[in-house]
Amino acid sequence: MLEVVFSDSAKGAMKAAKKYNSEVVAEGISKDVACIGLNLDIGDITGEIDSQERKKEFIRVFNSVSFKEKEIERFFKSQREDFEKLLMAAKSKEPIRVWRSNAPFSACAFAFLCNALENIECKISIIDLPEYWTTSDNTIQSCSDWSEVLPDKLHGFLHLEREITDMEKRLQSCFWSDLKAENAPLRALVNGKLISVPEDFYDHIIIKNIPENEFVMVQLIGTILGKYPLGIGDGWYALRIKKMIAENKLEIIENKDPSHPYGTILKKLRI
Repeated sequence: MLEVVFSDSAKGAMKAAKKYNSEVVAEGISKDVACIGLNLDIGDITGEIDSQERKKEFIRVFNSVSFKEKEIERFFKSQREDFEKLLMAAKSKEPIRVWRSNAPFSACAFAFLCNALENIECKISIIDLPEYWTTSDNTIQSCSDWSEVLPDKLHGFLHLEREITDMEKRLQSCFWSDLKAENAPLRALVNGKLISVPEDFYDHIIIKNIPENEFVMVQLIGTILGKYPLGIGDGWYALRIKKMIAENKLEIIENKDPSHPYGTILKKLRI
């Protein structure tokens, strides 16, 4: 069986699940893992997964982090290899199990997967991350993505596995075709439905949480991520904050820590 996840962190967790001793190993989880971790909720999606457009989007969103050209090429090479592994598994009738969360990038990746496999007869099952669950010590836990679940806990969700129907696969494929045709700058989950939205869709969340006094960018981003577990990465919020700086809505007071990508001290001007 091929396990399919939608982020590098989730891929690492899935692989780590097999490294525990027999008493806590994630029984039933395959060591063969593929990751479709392309943040397909953001940017141009009309081309191939490793197109120049996707690479430009990767750089645009994560330009706060100094990635070397070789690192970017390595990332996209890995994505292409995992995508080819997925296609090969489907064509050879190997069962495919998808771990989907309610994060927009995960919903997009699943729709993309169904589109890519629409005309290939294969068995696809899915495990959806619950909105919340009770742990062994009777506490309630929730996460926005599978990457936040500890590797030795993944086996506890295997009972949620279900096989998707051909109709569901076709429906998801149609969703992706529609989203590609619209090719909006952003895609989001609204009332459980994946739709195209404008680039400023999440700006109201940023604006609502901007302090009246001076603040460090990393503190604002941390506050947003903590209060709104929407599965949106820090890179996107940083990009939109920089947009507000360029529009003179926020003022740079001091670059307190140049070594930190979000170390800038800011102040609200007019929003």
